[in-house]
Amino acid sequence: MTTNWKQLAWNGIRFKIPADWEVGQIGARHLIFEDEAVPVMEIKWGVVVVKGTFSHRTHLKRLAALQSRRSKISVAEWILPPHWEESLINFKTGGFLWQSPEASARGAILFCAVCRTASLIQFFGDSSVEREKIILTVLKSFRDHSQDGWLLWSIFDIRATLPQSMQLVRFRFEAGKFELGFKSGRHNIHLHRWAPAAALLGGRDLHAFSRTIPEFAEGHPQPAGINDCEAVEWSISPGSGWRRKIFRFKLNPSFYWFRLWCLEKQNRILAVRAEGKSPLDIQLLKQICEDYESL
Repeated sequence: MTTNWKQLAWNGIRFKIPADWEVGQIGARHLIFEDEAVPVMEIKWGVVVVKGTFSHRTHLKRLAALQSRRSKISVAEWILPPHWEESLINFKTGGFLWQSPEASARGAILFCAVCRTASLIQFFGDSSVEREKIILTVLKSFRDHSQDGWLLWSIFDIRATLPQSMQLVRFRFEAGKFELGFKSGRHNIHLHRWAPAAALLGGRDLHAFSRTIPEFAEGHPQPAGINDCEAVEWSISPGSGWRRKIFRFKLNPSFYWFRLWCLEKQNRILAVRAEGKSPLDIQLLKQICEDYESL
């Protein structure tokens, strides 16, 4: 039985997965997990507009039609076993399964009446007792909405907590460089992560490093502190009075705020960057920094 677990949280959903499972594919509302480069789980989700009662059978037919067009696989309705239903007691559920010469999968279509989110979760591979225990742990831990207005984001080696009102608009995961971009009203907030910090700094301080990043090259970084880490912080604004009124009509943002800090133990550099056409909530940005970490 797998004993080491990690929490995955992405764009409104969260659940536990075995520590040795890795993200193989990632979309705004689509994830595929792999174990030793072999797919083991896939999940898709989204808010749906439902008139009347949510129909699992309708969504199953759509899935069957899609699979048939792609790979000539026949998808069949599957009655969820009692232990699956018990693990998903907070959702309206329906089951499905499919099999081909190359692969097979069992899964569930979930609907949450609270947040109106529909999710499709399927598990590939065998149905051994050990695999079934893993599946049940994943399903029991699955959540698709927040209770307090804040959303957890935890993927790869970064974890952050953001207001639920912030919508994901872009993401990039490259070797040594991550970026998540969010929009909230007229403001945009970006989370950055670079690694390995020691090699990137090369003996320079954060002030000098910030000058090498195009998005951070303007302004005048000042020393700051966050969680006992070396940090720099600065802001740019149009001032006050008539200057601020004029800048409201510019197409580009007028207000900027930046903070970078170095996690020596994790060998990571983290940053939060915000921009908007109206004054930024600095206290909120500082709170986001406090909750942003590298695991």
